[in-house]
Amino acid sequence: MTILANLPRFLGRRTNPTTAAALTVQPYHSSGLSLVEHRERPLPVPQKSTPIIINIPQAQPYVQVNTLSNFLRIGRMYHPLCRNTFVERVQIGYYAYERREEWRTCALAAAYAGAFGPQSIEKPEFSYSMAVWRLSQLVGFDMGQRQVVGPTGRQNNLADEIIRLVDENLWTRAGVADWLASLGF
Repeated sequence: MTILANLPRFLGRRTNPTTAAALTVQPYHSSGLSLVEHRERPLPVPQKSTPIIINIPQAQPYVQVNTLSNFLRIGRMYHPLCRNTFVERVQIGYYAYERREEWRTCALAAAYAGAFGPQSIEKPEFSYSMAVWRLSQLVGFDMGQRQVVGPTGRQNNLADEIIRLVDENLWTRAGVADWLASLGF
């Protein structure tokens, strides 16, 4: 079988068909293979890599889950931060089809949401005194009576100090959670 190679014609160049090279293609015959081509080649074997050893630390002693710092770490993920307000309800969107509600919380309300769920702050009976009372029952001490010396040097009860660190000293709720964990709360 002979094929006339007209590649220049496809590329837009005009040449004489008489000057184009002739290409000869032979049909496939298995008997025509040489011994080298007919012999099977071995499959490549992947190199064995050295095993990776991961050291797993010893099991930690019991970590208390019902701590104020853990509740605050969880609750801060539910709602954005608001300052100088306990809880803020914000309506976002101008037109009716894009309008939605968003709740923003301070550090104490975020800890409450972390303990009792994100919708717990949306209830009409939710208040500062209720949050302090229910969180105090959960953590095992009265947050409204426990006196602490804050990182700024203020001596205040724990519930008020948490709120004042965020409002007055512009701390983040994650920073307050780390401070509470350092105190063991």
